[in-house]
Amino acid sequence: MSVTPSTDTVDPHEPADDPGTVEAELAPARYLAYADEAAKANWVTVGRRMPALVGQALRLGWRANRADLVATAVWNLGAGAATAWALVMTTGVLEQLFAAVPTPERVLGALPSLVLLAVAMLARGVCSTLAGRSQARLEPQVVFAAERDFNRLTTGVVRGAFDSTAFNNQVFRGYARGTEEAGTLVRHTIDVLSGLVGVAAAAGVLGALHPALVPLLLLALVPQWWGSAAAARLRYRAMLALTEARRRKWLLQRIMLDQHNASEIRSYDMEDVLCAQYERLGEREVAVHMGLATRTSLIRLGGDTLSGLVTLSAFVALGWLLVQGTVPIAAGGAAVVAIRVAQGALSNALDGVSRVYESGLYFADFLDLAETAVALTPSPALPEAPAGFGRIRVEGVTFAYPGDDEEAPAPALTDVDLTLPRGVTVALVGENGSGKSTLAKLLAGLYTPDRGRVCWDGVDLARVDAHSLRRRIAVMAQDHTHWPMTARANVVMGGPMDRARLDRAAEASHADAVVEGLPHGWETMLDTSFAQGVEPSGGQWQRIAAARAFYRADANGVPLLIVDEPTSALDARAEHRFFRSVHEHAGRTGATVVLITHRLASVRPADVIIVLEGGRVLAQGTHEELMDACDHYRELWRMQASAYQEG
Repeated sequence: MSVTPSTDTVDPHEPADDPGTVEAELAPARYLAYADEAAKANWVTVGRRMPALVGQALRLGWRANRADLVATAVWNLGAGAATAWALVMTTGVLEQLFAAVPTPERVLGALPSLVLLAVAMLARGVCSTLAGRSQARLEPQVVFAAERDFNRLTTGVVRGAFDSTAFNNQVFRGYARGTEEAGTLVRHTIDVLSGLVGVAAAAGVLGALHPALVPLLLLALVPQWWGSAAAARLRYRAMLALTEARRRKWLLQRIMLDQHNASEIRSYDMEDVLCAQYERLGEREVAVHMGLATRTSLIRLGGDTLSGLVTLSAFVALGWLLVQGTVPIAAGGAAVVAIRVAQGALSNALDGVSRVYESGLYFADFLDLAETAVALTPSPALPEAPAGFGRIRVEGVTFAYPGDDEEAPAPALTDVDLTLPRGVTVALVGENGSGKSTLAKLLAGLYTPDRGRVCWDGVDLARVDAHSLRRRIAVMAQDHTHWPMTARANVVMGGPMDRARLDRAAEASHADAVVEGLPHGWETMLDTSFAQGVEPSGGQWQRIAAARAFYRADANGVPLLIVDEPTSALDARAEHRFFRSVHEHAGRTGATVVLITHRLASVRPADVIIVLEGGRVLAQGTHEELMDACDHYRELWRMQASAYQEG
């Protein structure tokens, strides 16, 4: 991702107008892009979906730790029941004390109820403590279960999904809040259940005193709920609007903290530029949240005010009933206590409902991501890939990288037809952007064609299990990963450890010389951000990546080895040794080798050289045949040859 300013001289602290800059991420159009998703956050839609959301969260909790889930529910309900019991006992005590002028006999008569009240309060405290313990244990387990599902889902999708801005935004929202809110949703769901027990008890007491008090008290719920839910919806809409900007902030921070970027950031004085872009994003986000704070506060103030007025009307009604003699004085005291307890219970239940609503919005993002990921994951029911092939056929393949633009992107490959026999070395050559690496990715099963087929002996690779296919292919990518693991793990890559294979791969790639110089040999951590870690040079990393490909290729029956720009960081001697090893591997195993490189001297020994230009096959043949028949290849060869001959 580019984070540099435009080529014009600009002050990094001044807003820029280029569409690729930070300001473009915050343009109004970005907010409008989420209008459909924000519309899904209305009360009716979320309310209709809420039972399913709660059910999904509880199932996640059940899968994470069913004992803690049950204990949390039981103890919370016990606390609610104890609260209800305490309220009933309080009512009984007040009625006995104030039915007439209090006397020692009446106080003594109220002692059993007082003892039961004390027991109820003690039970409530014990239940609340145990519920808190179970809840504190359960929540991180639920979050971890959601994170585990998140990782499984996102690593299973097809490679092309990560070329979509919409999918990346969905992933960011699902991880940034969705996984965390899974645990919160479980907690608040149980809070609502325990709160409803208290509400039911208070409503029962008030209903027994006079039926008119119950609807007045419940009516106070409506404006308070409206205020809480409206504020939650505003916060969610703001989160949607800021998704891309927050993801940009996150990426900028990763760039600034990545040790591999540290040298170039300082060499080009990028510290101020990166910090300025991060600060502009942060300032805009803070401004949105400040405005949001004012709006949500006003909304909640309105809801609480209306709720207070309705509660006041309940006390007025109670006073009128007392004046009329409909409710005795003793019962009036009990009613006051019941109203206060009911208010607390209602407030807790309402807060829980509001938080369930808000958590449900974010957890819905996680579930939507899961649904999208499942749709983008190849079916596990597909048949195994063939164990090998006699030939690979590329038949009329056209392919364009996925994107979010309404206009169809220009194809990277167009109407490509090729045949790659088993046991040959095939070189793909051409200028930058000719489609070499794209074709290699299609051959590796990382992408599927938009049109046409890639077949092993007539079997369309788009219709076989992707995992079994990739196990039969060894790849050395142009942009190979520097894994923060040991040297051994960087080569074995989670596969079964075979010391003989490891030694052969290290010898073939000449990574053995790299490992000999490491302080702990194969067990050396290749990341200086960890204790006793080291950072190999570019050429050393390339040898380790080559060993990785040779290790996979040396497995039984791997028929295809793809190496993309494998020697860009190697010196001339190491490059010569590497290509000799590639040809020896092909001769020893009978595998097909697909080789991509700009250095045409290295492809001269290839059995077949395929020349690409503009995403099309221009010519193919041996070096001698192409020198005679292909002007483009001859021109490229002579330009490179003249560079070595000059001087």
